[in-house]
Amino acid sequence: MTDSETDTRSETDTRKTEAELRISRVKALSNADLLGVMTYLLAKYPDTFPAMLDDALSSVAPRTTASRQDG
Repeated sequence: MTDSETDTRSETDTRKTEAELRISRVKALSNADLLGVMTYLLAKYPDTFPAMLDDALSSVAPRTTASRQDG
């Protein structure tokens, strides 16, 4: 394995770890806090975030309230 391949694998591992930490933080949010985060992002990035949110929402199935609390 070359140094370049090692660096790429290390960067990928780091990004994966960062993503997993973000996911756990989002899962820990209450519904009210999650709504606050969405509102903040929509207000801060009005030109780009709405389309990204729509794209993300269209790629997942809706969850029920009970599964949101369990998940």
